[in-house]
Amino acid sequence: MKINFSWRIQFGRIVPICSCENVNSNGKSVLLSLLLDDGGLHYSETIFWIDEGIKRINSVLASECSFLDWNRERWGTEFTLHNAQVYSLLDDSYFQNIPTQQLKEALGAWKLFLESTPDLQKNIEIKL
Repeated sequence: MKINFSWRIQFGRIVPICSCENVNSNGKSVLLSLLLDDGGLHYSETIFWIDEGIKRINSVLASECSFLDWNRERWGTEFTLHNAQVYSLLDDSYFQNIPTQQLKEALGAWKLFLESTPDLQKNIEIKL
């Protein structure tokens, strides 16, 4: 799976966006919805919570526990050593299963992008 990160102007301010080729029948990606779920905060204020998600994934990958979850405002995940289910907290029909390691890589790459200097010319592609 490839994910693209970039910046755009929205409502007079620069914001991060992401896109990918893997979407559901409604043209949405559940994983991207999780990444973009900022709870109405400025994107830089969400980095601490991404760190928390990575910390929880690392606990499962290190076998400190067999199962953990991590939720944002409208999207959440449940993960085990091998599998993560990303889902809507508002609609049970929206979910996506991905390997836990891929979720960790996506969160890490998104965090690095959010910490970078916003640049409308910047377009980063990662492959999970």
